[in-house]
Amino acid sequence: MSYRHLVSIRDLSEPDLHQLLDLSEWFMPQVEAGGFKMDTLRGTSCILLFYEASTRTRASFEVAGKMLGSDTINVGSKGSSTEKGETVKDTALTLNAMDHNCVVMRHETADAINIFAQYFERGLVNAGSGLGQHPTQALLDALTLRRAGLLEKGRRVAIVGDLRHSRVMRSNLQLWASLGMDTVLVAPPQLMPDGWEGLHPEHWADDTTGYGSVTWDTDIDRVLPDVDAVMMLRMQRERMDGGYLTNSDEYSKLYGLFGHRMKKLPPHAIIMHPGPVNRGVEISEEAFLDPRCRITEQVTWGVASRCALLCWSCGRLPVGFAVTA
Repeated sequence: MSYRHLVSIRDLSEPDLHQLLDLSEWFMPQVEAGGFKMDTLRGTSCILLFYEASTRTRASFEVAGKMLGSDTINVGSKGSSTEKGETVKDTALTLNAMDHNCVVMRHETADAINIFAQYFERGLVNAGSGLGQHPTQALLDALTLRRAGLLEKGRRVAIVGDLRHSRVMRSNLQLWASLGMDTVLVAPPQLMPDGWEGLHPEHWADDTTGYGSVTWDTDIDRVLPDVDAVMMLRMQRERMDGGYLTNSDEYSKLYGLFGHRMKKLPPHAIIMHPGPVNRGVEISEEAFLDPRCRITEQVTWGVASRCALLCWSCGRLPVGFAVTA
């Protein structure tokens, strides 16, 4: 096996996707038991290069790397040569020259990860790039849906909230559509991305045969009764310098997942959220504690998913994992 880049969800073939999900499931019992140590990545070094704040993603990759035996090193923009004007290109060249095995990168702009990928020759994982992609979250969400028996053609998933600023939405709808699943985007018009029609598969896939649909609705109450899963998105106030949201109370009234809306959600449907959660804004405490909610479990499952990603990116599989045809 060789080193691999995961910059966009489109970098994954369907066999890659299923291998990553199988490998995540393989790691799950060990992660849930806690404290396991393996030699799969012993002798490697993994750089966590985060130019943007993160708790869940950064911590899960750090825990995963250490569990696998890799030397995991945190590097942020503060205290690095970025403060002295070093470019993303030069950072990539520097880390490449040091022979680090993998870089997990998050950046506030969508183009930075693409620039970095041109100059870093080993494993690279996009942990969130501006308003572009967040493929590692999409893989975790796919794992969550598969564990609920919902990652299959014909299923319908709603993504609700601040779609204008959501890289999670972009990665997820590409993954789900490629598997023949339908995605309905739910938001007020001012929180839809400009030119949202470009999110349709025909704009980013060469052949859309068998792909699921991508639609938009402004009425969450009309959508909820006919979905298999709903993902609530955080209101990203730090990105809202354009004045897209003026009243969070009004937003909660129109789009929040509260008690009366929980009754409209089918019994088999699950609730997801990429975090961090603004309780009382996009989701109520009641919804958070509902048995259909998978938000807390996703934090644990995220470690297993990131173990799989690091192994895949470094080109090393753990002893005992059987590769399926």
